[in-house]
Amino acid sequence: MVEKIHACRNGCMLYWKDDIDMEYCKFCGDPRYKPTRDRNPRRKKSPYAVLRYLPLTPRLQRLYASPATAEHMTWHASHVTEEDSMCHPSDAKPGGILTEHIQILHWSPVTLDWVFA
Repeated sequence: MVEKIHACRNGCMLYWKDDIDMEYCKFCGDPRYKPTRDRNPRRKKSPYAVLRYLPLTPRLQRLYASPATAEHMTWHASHVTEEDSMCHPSDAKPGGILTEHIQILHWSPVTLDWVFA
């Protein structure tokens, strides 16, 4: 279920929660809606920018609802590899180091750039 949230065309703000009724951006002053030629008040206004938000929690709940899918979703954490055989890249040393860094640094995009540099 996609939630559509209006946004400023310059990316300054979202018209959401306390700001849902605003007609102009509180930072740059640009209008929220595109101008219309007809003056019909019943016509729906068209926003300059729309953010489409897809909530992650319901999707993950549906994925983990099926035991077969849940097993596939947890494979990387629970699988055991055989010695002296070709394995999945998740078993490689650099992958393990990257995972440790990401857990320590709390998934920040700035720190991910640092880890990959």
